[in-house]
Amino acid sequence: MNKTENRTALTALLTALLGAIIVTALIPSCYASTFAGDVITFTDLPSTIKIDPGSQASFDVTLRNSGSIYGDVDILPRSLPDGITVVDGDCTKLVDMRKSVTYHLTIAASNDMEPGTCHFEIADRSDVDQHTWETIELHVGGRSVVATTGVTPEDGGARWSPGFGVVAVVSVLLLALYLRSRL
Repeated sequence: MNKTENRTALTALLTALLGAIIVTALIPSCYASTFAGDVITFTDLPSTIKIDPGSQASFDVTLRNSGSIYGDVDILPRSLPDGITVVDGDCTKLVDMRKSVTYHLTIAASNDMEPGTCHFEIADRSDVDQHTWETIELHVGGRSVVATTGVTPEDGGARWSPGFGVVAVVSVLLLALYLRSRL
């Protein structure tokens, strides 16, 4: 083969490889439909939160992954009472196999929130597990400070995961640049 034929063959190979990786990257969590049961569960969360009208309250929840695959997981609230908003819901974190991760959440109560007791729910949200909905009781009024759980993740902290697709695409692009510079 001459140099032009080598270059053409290499370009075709890189194009096919890049196409396969892009297709793989665009399939969001293709393993999601194979989950069997509830493997990401809450291991620690407050049963009651106290908040005053016009103030904020912070609390921690801990999720444990008892499955055999990692998952990018975030916290999903629902059934928030009128006047309650999530100010900081933390972010999506990587929950490794057989590890726990703690999320720090902050809610706010409007100034005109009526004192009383109400409830809301939170769930883990990932592509590798079904949602686990948990109910938290909310006491509005009084001047109590919310206690946090104080639980530290077993793995020393959570890590952000860009996902396989991003890593694969970057790797192929770097390989293509390297091979092109060698021709």
